[in-house]
Amino acid sequence: MSRFWLRFMRGLDNPIVLREGISRMRTWRAPLAITLYLGLLGAFGYAVFAIGVIATQISHTTQSATALGAATFDSMTVFELILVLLFTPALAAGAISGEKERQTFDSLLVSNVSAFGIVWGKLVASMAYILLLVVSAIPLFAFVFIFGSIEPDQILITQALIIVTAFTIGSVALFWSALFKRSLAATVSAYGSAFALYGLSAALGYLLTYINTVRYVNASAGQPSDYGLHPLIYGNPFMAFFTLLVPQAGSFVGPIHLGRLLQLLVLDGGPVSQWGPTITSWQLSLYTQGALAVLCVFGAVMLVRGRRALPLRRIAVKAS
Repeated sequence: MSRFWLRFMRGLDNPIVLREGISRMRTWRAPLAITLYLGLLGAFGYAVFAIGVIATQISHTTQSATALGAATFDSMTVFELILVLLFTPALAAGAISGEKERQTFDSLLVSNVSAFGIVWGKLVASMAYILLLVVSAIPLFAFVFIFGSIEPDQILITQALIIVTAFTIGSVALFWSALFKRSLAATVSAYGSAFALYGLSAALGYLLTYINTVRYVNASAGQPSDYGLHPLIYGNPFMAFFTLLVPQAGSFVGPIHLGRLLQLLVLDGGPVSQWGPTITSWQLSLYTQGALAVLCVFGAVMLVRGRRALPLRRIAVKAS
């Protein structure tokens, strides 16, 4: 166990992070990406706010500043999540495959940096830039405090959920980058995985929820029964944002017992289980995404470790 923690701490003290950070920030693409990110997010927030004001004037209705500020914040938060899902695969997918294309990957393999250190360094370097994008956008969200519509814990939880989502997509992209030799193949696979994880899974979750709902209604002779959302949609980050940003969502998307989640996962139509602790939508999203990120990092480390044996064998053959 002590050897494991020693290797883990050695992986954190990583020269790859410093090298990647310096080389990334030296180019003109880094400030351009930050400007584009903040420009799109700010323009979208202003558009939502302006549309709300104009709609109020046209309809001659009175909309409170609190409601208008909350709607703007909700829209900007979801749009920020979409931007992170678009930016992260492009930044992380070429981390290892780019080294293979430049024929510098073998130099990393014969260095003193471990396989975990290589993967972790590439992931931290990519996620540090995403974290910079998320942190730089916080001042854009600060204006909602003028309207008094958003609590500080809502901002903290939503930003943490965005960072975890970015870390998960970055881990998936890094796995594909370690698997393929070309950045194009890794990038396409990373975007396809992101679409499957957050788009297709939500559609499948809605379909399974509908099937489960019909079964419950038929079983109760047409009377509404106690059914719930399928875990594929209940743990989706967009659903987690919905439960966090819309206070009224707690009446029908509230915390659910772990046993009930397992029932819904396998479409069990039996009595509602009250077993286990209660889990909210955003908690399930954090747990599942964290587990997926760990699996992808482990897979990338195994791929790099398997590739590392090749140049070492070549050196041994040449020496003999």
